[in-house]
Amino acid sequence: MTTKSKPAGTSYVSTAAEMSQYYTNTQLAAAYVERVLARYVANPFDTIIEPSAGTGAFSRHLGPNCIALDLDPKAPGIIDADFLSWSPTGPLGRTLIIGNPPFRNNTALAFLNHAASLADVVALILPASFCKMTMQNRVDTRLHLVHEEEVPQDAFIYEGKTVHVPCVLQIWERRSEPRQLHALETEHPHFERCSQAEADLVIRRVGAHAGQLKPVDQNWSPQSNIFLRATGCNPKALEERFARLDMSKHARNGAGGGSINMSEIIELYVAALAEEARTVTADPAVSMPRQIAQEVPAAPETQSVDEADRAAQQATPGAPAHCEPNDGVTATAAGGKRNMPEADAAVLFDRVVIDDIAGGAPTREAIARFNSAAAEAQSITITVPLSFRKTSVQNQLDSAFHLVDDIEATVQMVGSNGRPRERRCAIQIWERRAKPRPRPALETRHPDYEFCSRAEADFAIQRVGGRAGRLKMLDDAGSAQSHLFLRAMACSPAELWARFDVIDFDMVRHNTAAVPSIAKSELVALYDASRRLCHTADDQVRTRETCSCGAEEVASG
Repeated sequence: MTTKSKPAGTSYVSTAAEMSQYYTNTQLAAAYVERVLARYVANPFDTIIEPSAGTGAFSRHLGPNCIALDLDPKAPGIIDADFLSWSPTGPLGRTLIIGNPPFRNNTALAFLNHAASLADVVALILPASFCKMTMQNRVDTRLHLVHEEEVPQDAFIYEGKTVHVPCVLQIWERRSEPRQLHALETEHPHFERCSQAEADLVIRRVGAHAGQLKPVDQNWSPQSNIFLRATGCNPKALEERFARLDMSKHARNGAGGGSINMSEIIELYVAALAEEARTVTADPAVSMPRQIAQEVPAAPETQSVDEADRAAQQATPGAPAHCEPNDGVTATAAGGKRNMPEADAAVLFDRVVIDDIAGGAPTREAIARFNSAAAEAQSITITVPLSFRKTSVQNQLDSAFHLVDDIEATVQMVGSNGRPRERRCAIQIWERRAKPRPRPALETRHPDYEFCSRAEADFAIQRVGGRAGRLKMLDDAGSAQSHLFLRAMACSPAELWARFDVIDFDMVRHNTAAVPSIAKSELVALYDASRRLCHTADDQVRTRETCSCGAEEVASG
């Protein structure tokens, strides 16, 4: 468990077992009681239960309608009972269960699931591992997560000392409809689990170093580590991308030093790919040196087609002009600018074809090649990743060029494992024009709603992955890395949900070089377009109604 940034006088707990002996700071318990009761002030509780009261940190602030239980009571008024086997002697009415259960041996999960049969609302301090989708999938499906916040470091007292364990306060509500479980991805086309002998990467799975990359050339326990090999990308590129992931921070969502699993690794990796697609910039190190194209004599206007063909055949043959970037990828220029006055003059090729990017290259690489070719071309035909359909990417291309055609295509690729695979891409044709291409502003705000934190949100939209664009209730949403959280501003939450529900995200979410994704600016643009269509349809209906009324008046006249 990490010991970084601890306050003075604070000691840290190394195991979950020790945590079961610790009691909640009284001031913090009072603040949580006040906050939870204020949340439900319009629908108060008939009964409140503190299931593991200890010293009564919560129950002392709850009044006479509180039932406090503990196996080892440390304050008067607390019933000596085991909450996991306790049952009420009479009706409870609307019930809140609030407190800090023991963490040892999954007891916290047992407390939460037992509370589902007794309470309408459950507010518990839980290990930070309850932030993980894998842990939440083990919670009784009658409970829906509606609030989560990090517990401060001075939350617990042990033998007179302040101690720290990564924890969260979670509020769960019992509902009649079952909660949908999180979909846990366990495979990704870029990598797969393997033995250490085949591994390109070693990731520590559990313990204080969970989430850290380990040297491949050392021996590691398969029980404590995850071994990965590259399948759909270069091993070096995979290692560099994983080195940028903050897996250690994510792994600290554990009560006993931390842990990370395959689905969490994939979630972080997918989010990183989507972030790369949104923040691509041209790499100035990739250049395309100019070369002089072979001059071809122009056919006089009086020549017939056959005569022009014969004249072209008699012209001195020459190899087509090539532009070769520093990394060896070749772009071929067809034709040439006629009647160049000097051999060393800048040449504008009629058409530059960049056809070996293969749709699988990083977006930043394709942008760099395009902009390098743009210095010398009148027209560019380029095979690109689908991310080139995104406004954020097109805004980085030379503004002298205008998109005139976009063609669906597929390319055959060979992964590092030698297996062939097919990938969707696009063939785009761009033409140089005198008037610069406008660069649309990327709006990330809208008066009808705002992007916010989970705690303030009305619902969420999945941002990355195979279900990008899917609307979700808050208790069904995953992490902030893979979801966007929205709050209604100029309409009701139900109305905002209905407006987003009619939007077809499919085309936009697949416009990416890696995995499907939706950016904030794309969300705003789609919402605006949908609202304009609705307004147009409403205007047409009103026009028809007006015409109909006018016709009836004429007929009656």
